[in-house]
Amino acid sequence: MDGQKLTRAWESTVCSFISSAKAITSVAAGSKRLLYHAHTLWSFNYSDIKTIVIPNTLFAPIVLLSNPRPTASSAQNSPVLLIRCICSGLVWTWLNLLPLSMSNQYRQDDLDEDRQNKPWRPIPAGRMTMAQTKYLMLACYTTALLASVSLGGLREYCALIFEGWIYNEIGAVDDSFLTRNILNAVGYMTFAAGAAKIACIQAETKMSYGFYLWMLLLGAVVATTIQFQDLYDQAGDRLRGRQTTPLVVGDARTRVTIGSAVVVWSFVCPACWRLDARGFVLPLLLAVAIVGRLYYY
Repeated sequence: MDGQKLTRAWESTVCSFISSAKAITSVAAGSKRLLYHAHTLWSFNYSDIKTIVIPNTLFAPIVLLSNPRPTASSAQNSPVLLIRCICSGLVWTWLNLLPLSMSNQYRQDDLDEDRQNKPWRPIPAGRMTMAQTKYLMLACYTTALLASVSLGGLREYCALIFEGWIYNEIGAVDDSFLTRNILNAVGYMTFAAGAAKIACIQAETKMSYGFYLWMLLLGAVVATTIQFQDLYDQAGDRLRGRQTTPLVVGDARTRVTIGSAVVVWSFVCPACWRLDARGFVLPLLLAVAIVGRLYYY
């Protein structure tokens, strides 16, 4: 009897161990699939993280801190308010950028271009098909709509859809680098306006006059320097027949226009805010670094 009990206990232990191993394996497999899909979504926006997501996410609390109008929430708990603004701005910006990025990647000519310029993107990397990306894009537009209704920035959401339609569906930016630069600047301003509006909603305040001056400066800076990103996409742009600044005026001249604009704006922006000499130091140091990278890389 003791032997039989021992055998049953052993069998029960082995079965429990096998069940636990299967559960762990199932969880590991699920986690692996989840990470795979998360990486796929990340890849759609990877090239825009440092140019759109991070700057516009930080733009929201900066607007709030520089707003001279009193807020109902900041007087009570400023750190909590700023964290909430950063999180809300990040969610809104990323959710609105995701379908716009997909709409720029799911066509055949987009795929041909990305094979040259950005082969790590989901479609050329074989992680998703063009049809799957299109359906996912529609789902992401719906998610962005719900986020805009909940957090704010619904008008900016609608504006981004219209701008994306002009940029990607009509292809208005392919035939003129001026149109391309201007539309990129308008899109950047729209993202910034949406994030700033969410911050003001969170703080129960309104935009100040300085915000609109800031937006105009931001748009002008982007419109005159956005061709920087075209320097490293010339192979794919040439294949697609896109008329970008480097392909129209030449690589060297494009670098001169960017460097000149960066230096000029490094003086103009601090001057517009009537800063003293110390306020010019950081912009000028950044300008030197950017110009140096521009001419040596």
